[in-house]
Amino acid sequence: MLLEEQGGKGEHIKSACLEALASISALMEWKSYYNLLIRCFQEMNVHLDKQKILLRLICSILDQFHFSQICSSQEVKDPPDSSLADTSDSCSMAVSRKCVGGTSSAMVHKNGTSVGLSEILACLHKTVLPKIQQLLDSDSDKVNANISVAALKVLKLLPGDTIDSQLPSIIHRIANQLKSRMESIRDEARLALSACLKELGLEYLQFIVRVLRATLKRGYELHVLGYSLNFILSKFLSGPVCGKLDYCLQDLLSAVENDILGDVAEEKEVEKLASKMKETRKQKSFETLKMIAQNITFKTHALKLLSPVTTHMLKHLTPKVKPKLESMLNHIAAGIEHNPSADQTDLFIFIYGLIEDWIKEENGSFKNSSGAVAKLHSRADASQKTVSSGRVVGTKSVCSHLIAVFALRLFQNHIKRVKMDKNAEQLLSMLDPFVELLGNCLSSNYEDILSASLTCLTPLVRLPLPSLPSQADRIKVTLLDIAQSSVKTSSPLMQSCLRLLIALLWSTNVTLSSEQLHLLIEFPLFVDLERNPSFIALSLLKAIVNRKLVVPQMYDLAIRVAELMVTSQVESIRKKCSQILLKFLLHYRLSKKNLQQHLDFLLNNLRHVSLGFKFYPRVLHLSIYMYLSIFFKE
Repeated sequence: MLLEEQGGKGEHIKSACLEALASISALMEWKSYYNLLIRCFQEMNVHLDKQKILLRLICSILDQFHFSQICSSQEVKDPPDSSLADTSDSCSMAVSRKCVGGTSSAMVHKNGTSVGLSEILACLHKTVLPKIQQLLDSDSDKVNANISVAALKVLKLLPGDTIDSQLPSIIHRIANQLKSRMESIRDEARLALSACLKELGLEYLQFIVRVLRATLKRGYELHVLGYSLNFILSKFLSGPVCGKLDYCLQDLLSAVENDILGDVAEEKEVEKLASKMKETRKQKSFETLKMIAQNITFKTHALKLLSPVTTHMLKHLTPKVKPKLESMLNHIAAGIEHNPSADQTDLFIFIYGLIEDWIKEENGSFKNSSGAVAKLHSRADASQKTVSSGRVVGTKSVCSHLIAVFALRLFQNHIKRVKMDKNAEQLLSMLDPFVELLGNCLSSNYEDILSASLTCLTPLVRLPLPSLPSQADRIKVTLLDIAQSSVKTSSPLMQSCLRLLIALLWSTNVTLSSEQLHLLIEFPLFVDLERNPSFIALSLLKAIVNRKLVVPQMYDLAIRVAELMVTSQVESIRKKCSQILLKFLLHYRLSKKNLQQHLDFLLNNLRHVSLGFKFYPRVLHLSIYMYLSIFFKE
């Protein structure tokens, strides 16, 4: 049935046959099991077009190899010599190394027959493995992943020195196929490498990476290297394998660094070169960096992730390099955010150390930050957990602040996901040291540092943190300086500034004086409110109205907000304006004449057909609400 043509549903029948034959082989005695393997090779000679399905069958049968089970019982009866116990090797997965050492006495007893384990291994080594090797040699012009996997399955059943001697030739042979100019052959080679790594396990990733780096060394091959590494990791890291990349982290980072920042990276920016090959059309190494960051042990290897970036910061940087460094840091941060080993305490200590080191370096008074980290650590009550937070940039560079930006955004993204409970004492004790640290960042000359610091402070000012009162004046002065200097509310710095101002106005922990509130009303962003309305500027105005600031400008702004409420084409702007106007009319002292003018304005606008029907409900609702509120108030 397996070898017959089955029509449209043939693949399903073949899969069922493969599964059935493999299940039967799991219950066979050695002689029948061995004969079934040999028959598969014989059928290949007869049915040349069936090689693929027969190789799948061979792999399935080898997966059901069950004759090593006798080793454990034999080992209990006849313990091997201590000298044999020391010869362990990670390659021997299916057959115990100790059992191989005592093959002469190990016997498989089944159905009244007995076969020595040495005889089984001899058959695999002298008959099955050469047949697979012959298939590999006949397939020299292309790559068949099934043949390579079948060879590895046999090697895993043999003593460790066998796989040590045979594996390099198999992997080198596949790696050489990646040099091919034919895209289909390169794709097959990548699939074969992925299948081999799946069979061998991640402990062989370093070996494969080193073979690839030694084979693909020049020209377009370097593009293939970066693309292939990403392909292999994406196939293997679909599930959590946290910590299993630690041992080969340096090799992975070196390959990624060369692909992103090496000479070969410039070719990806040349349109004619980039369109020639699939491997040059898109930079895959950024995603590779993210996968690496997601799967290393955070506590011990987090700083090592930054080494490619910090190394290049010490060099002369061209305008093209800085965006690449920023993108690398962004992908590292994205990976860390999804790293299951990055618990909150370790993450906070790591972030605190990076920011404090940068501040001290900027001020020219760098010292080891272990004291500050220890203070944070003690407040967090972290049960003696430690994270390396030593200096990552040895000499000040023009881009050294990028590390601080990276740390600030990592902190910002984490606290977005955390439930900010005012009663969570442990969380508050860990967040409190950051108030002073972020306050120190406000003296920076870098706009992205200021923007990120203000964004991080926004959720903190809502919490009862002991350090807030001591930093309040510095925070308020910085905010007022930034807000007075620009009318462009769309800039990231201005957006961060306004959001923090809004948080302060609604907060009870840090308050603004009447004089400071008066300054807010005179900000440039309120001058051009009708022509360039901004939702965040209106949110700030609503918070000011809530503070009941009584100055002439407030009455003028109320009239402009009322006009904007019925003229704006943006629904969110109209809704925010109606909220502001309602709060103003209800809570501010108005003369009867002034109040009547506002109410007449609302009623008059109900008669303008040009406004469109969708404007009516809100204006009508507001008018009725005003009349009823004022009536009952009087």
